[in-house]
Amino acid sequence: MATAFRPDTLRSLINNRGGLATTEKFEVVFSDMPAGMDASVTRSLQFLCENVALPTKSISATEKFIHGVSYQMPYRQAFQELSMTFLLTDDMAQKRFFDEWQTKVVDPNTGNMGFHEDYACNILIRKHGKQSIDFGGSVPYEITLERAWPSIVAEIQLSHGGGNEVARLPVTMQYKQWFLGNVIGQTNNQRVTGFAGIDT
Repeated sequence: MATAFRPDTLRSLINNRGGLATTEKFEVVFSDMPAGMDASVTRSLQFLCENVALPTKSISATEKFIHGVSYQMPYRQAFQELSMTFLLTDDMAQKRFFDEWQTKVVDPNTGNMGFHEDYACNILIRKHGKQSIDFGGSVPYEITLERAWPSIVAEIQLSHGGGNEVARLPVTMQYKQWFLGNVIGQTNNQRVTGFAGIDT
């Protein structure tokens, strides 16, 4: 028999889980960066990331028939690009950082593509809760993006009428796949993975 709805039951359920989640209190950590990238700028990205989306994962399905009954059968998982926005310091170090990073993907002089292992990195996204950020508790949710690289370093609109508006840099990252938890440094045998629908 279903339990009758009571507002205090819902309130208790939410409070027992620390309240409702908010979109703030997160951090983005870049690791295993390509050789030659400025380590101080890499560290600054952790604090200057204004917003980031927890990425999408979709599972494609195909129609199957058994005894005349139709049902959907999964056959691969796919990962979509990740968007993030960074605040820029006055020396434009973050803009130069991503510009330089893209030259490791495609040589601007020859047009040659770099080797994937020479330009890809890992990115850890942590969503902190009230307890983890204020009292040193465990992080409730974190994911690792593997083999990430910047495909789009978007335009920055400059304006004499902008006053003291802070400049922001939108960046789109491609990556191979993402894993639940912090799996940086782990081998494939230490984590659960699947076909990402892309060439490796």
